[in-house]
Amino acid sequence: MGWQKNAACRDTDPELFFPASDDDTSVLVARHRIAVAPICSACPVATGCLRWALDTGQDHGLWAATTPTDRRAIRRARLAGTPDPVADTDPMCPACALLFPMPAVDGDLCSRCTERNAA
Repeated sequence: MGWQKNAACRDTDPELFFPASDDDTSVLVARHRIAVAPICSACPVATGCLRWALDTGQDHGLWAATTPTDRRAIRRARLAGTPDPVADTDPMCPACALLFPMPAVDGDLCSRCTERNAA
């Protein structure tokens, strides 16, 4: 989590990012989201923040101005093979949505899918 030291929110009250309600449709959450949006949109590490929240399954709080419902939708889309335009800047396997840990050409299959197709 080295990205945190460069986060635009590092000197902001954490309560702003953790509304008292877990209901994403509440007025309270909407107000918090509106308040954090300018901070997150100007943040140099918003992508790292969102990736971390997705990868660690954060179920509470606003991470890169996304709600838990937003992040669940991103995870579902990833499982369906659709990368998120913000979080998934790295190439991923179009068959299983596995993000490649090393440089790869977007559209290439991961080794597991390549083996499955060869069989």
